Amino acid sequence: MTAGPVRTKEGAALRRARGFTVVELLFVMGILGILAVIAIPAYTSFIQKARETAVQTMLSKIKKAEEVHRIADSSGLYAGDFQELVATGILSPASGTTTRDEHDYRFTLASGVAGGIPYWTVNANPLNGSATVRWFFIDETGVVRFETGAPATSTSPPV
Repeated sequence: MTAGPVRTKEGAALRRARGFTVVELLFVMGILGILAVIAIPAYTSFIQKARETAVQTMLSKIKKAEEVHRIADSSGLYAGDFQELVATGILSPASGTTTRDEHDYRFTLASGVAGGIPYWTVNANPLNGSATVRWFFIDETGVVRFETGAPATSTSPPV
């Protein structure tokens, strides 16, 4: 009978400590690369949707603050700057009078009187000017409107 290799504790320890082969490492790296290709765009899309939801919430607060300001104003006009809207208690204090940067968007407020009727508008445009995200608009009607990649107007489709 032929004797097989002698198994020792040292031999078993060497077999366990030899590590991974290059092929095994390349296989794992390939799987991680595929997961990254799938996960990164999904994550960025999720973050952008969260920003857009925050922007819509901010536009809703601005609408409420404008209505409160108009009721409280002796002349019945809408607020012309964000500091007047902060005074209503609905918006939180921040820098900026006619523009305000929040949630990676710039909010631009305008108000006035046209044909004897008071009006206000707010545009919310992304700070990076991206052509792939939504740009928002709201006015005294309270309808939030959007365009993708360009400033929204009163004729843009509603959200």
